[in-house]
Amino acid sequence: MKRFRLSLVAMLFMAAACQDGYIDEIRPVDPGADNNAPAIAVGYPAPGVLLIPFTDTKAPVEFEFEVTDDIEITTIEIALNGSPLETYTEFTDFRRVTRAHLSDSLALGDYTFAVTATDGSGKSTTKEVDFEISNVYQAKYDGEFFYMPFEGNAYLDLLEELSATKVGNPGFAAGKSGRAYAGATNGYVTLPAAELINDEFSASFWYKVNAAPDRAGILTVSPPGPTNNNRTSGFRFFREGSATNQTFKLNVGNGTADVWVDGGAAASINPANTTGWIHLAFTISPTRAAVYIDGALVKESVLTGLSWADCDVFTIGSGAPNFTEWNHLSDLSLIDELRIFDKALTLEEVQEIFEDN
Repeated sequence: MKRFRLSLVAMLFMAAACQDGYIDEIRPVDPGADNNAPAIAVGYPAPGVLLIPFTDTKAPVEFEFEVTDDIEITTIEIALNGSPLETYTEFTDFRRVTRAHLSDSLALGDYTFAVTATDGSGKSTTKEVDFEISNVYQAKYDGEFFYMPFEGNAYLDLLEELSATKVGNPGFAAGKSGRAYAGATNGYVTLPAAELINDEFSASFWYKVNAAPDRAGILTVSPPGPTNNNRTSGFRFFREGSATNQTFKLNVGNGTADVWVDGGAAASINPANTTGWIHLAFTISPTRAAVYIDGALVKESVLTGLSWADCDVFTIGSGAPNFTEWNHLSDLSLIDELRIFDKALTLEEVQEIFEDN
């Protein structure tokens, strides 16, 4: 409990003021003319298809929205497909209101979410978002066989119908589209590597960096080793650096040795200046490996083979369990729209994916 003490001088001044019969009165301030109608932003869901696990026929949806006005918000009404959900009339801040409403069991189908806000002068604004809840996804790109959008708060691939195993307590957050994977200390998810690896392999995803810790595994498939640093097979895509410089690196094993795909400055970002999402992709074939950032090639290296020997775990969000000697542990960043391909994507194909989102 906080305790406040008045000085003797302050108390004497207040007593004298009361005896003299004056106390400064509260004077109203004219807020000015009410010129603008309320502005509305819907944070979730986004327009389009809200994909949920193929095993589900219903989904919880938490509607998130913000209303602002130049003078005073008096009423906010929300509705779904024309049916009222809730009306708000009491606000702590009359110029900026942020709310969330949970509908815990919406069936598959098409929906329109509407927010209507009215201000003190009677001006009204309505914002609508059309979306569909679906559990059916068709591959969007050539060679795509794995798609994990992290919708429905699930670590579920919508093409091969694979469910990831959660380790620790990773979670979910607002993503590039809908929800995203949110990393946590000692947290990550895994899948059987045998379900994902091919003679050619590519991965594409959106990423929102958290520079702490200063290094982390992002996507890794590594064989076990005595020091958790066996790089003779599989791959390791990770980042390392500092609060102002993070470099994305790929390491690939050919069966007896490893090859680095390290673009240095070209493959680096400044987290302090990168508050939004970036698109990351990498490709691996028996003869070549490459890393891309925002649709641009930042580094490629020649390979003399590709080996998956003893690789049995595919990890999202960490170097664990088999690539941890250099502290490439759990990534606290956000990952969204993860796609895996059974081919080495071309530059043009990477650019197409980047530009589509």
